[in-house]
Amino acid sequence: MQKSSRKAFTLIEILVCMAILSGIIGIVITIMNRGASNVQKGSFNVLAANQAFWIVSVIRSDIARSIDKINFNGDGGVWKGGSTFEVDIEGGKASYSIERHGDNIKFVRKFTPSGINSEFLISDSKTQKFGDEYMTDLAITEKKEEGVVSYYLEITMKEPNKSLEGNNEFVWTSYIYAPVRNEIEKYWVSTEAN
Repeated sequence: MQKSSRKAFTLIEILVCMAILSGIIGIVITIMNRGASNVQKGSFNVLAANQAFWIVSVIRSDIARSIDKINFNGDGGVWKGGSTFEVDIEGGKASYSIERHGDNIKFVRKFTPSGINSEFLISDSKTQKFGDEYMTDLAITEKKEEGVVSYYLEITMKEPNKSLEGNNEFVWTSYIYAPVRNEIEKYWVSTEAN
């Protein structure tokens, strides 16, 4: 009578184990790569959204504080930085422009104090620049419907150093409405002018 006492694995058992382990490691690496890609895409979306939000906030704040003077000369009703877009606000004027830097652009806001009955001095002029890291396009369209003026903003951002595979664009759209004076405010403005 012979007793069978196995003390080692056979070559086939070791090969099967290595194949299963290789499959599991391959699946884990694939999942981790997708996760890292999603995290990177998510962080780009957050940064792009923050930059677009600041641009919209600055324009919205200026238009909300406007004193009935918004000088908008868009080419065919659309402003892309090549024409005039200025907002008279209390104490001065905010003017906007676009600067090109390779494939990207910067939104530039320049505030110039009026000097007349202003709490700001002419030396308080300042220039702010937004969005050059990702922004590739900015278009503002003026719309007038039933006496209400609005500005439709479309900001396009692209993730740098990405291949054309997949969607590497982020588009932010927003409407900004110009303030509408009621009849009493219109009356007081007309009497102050006289």
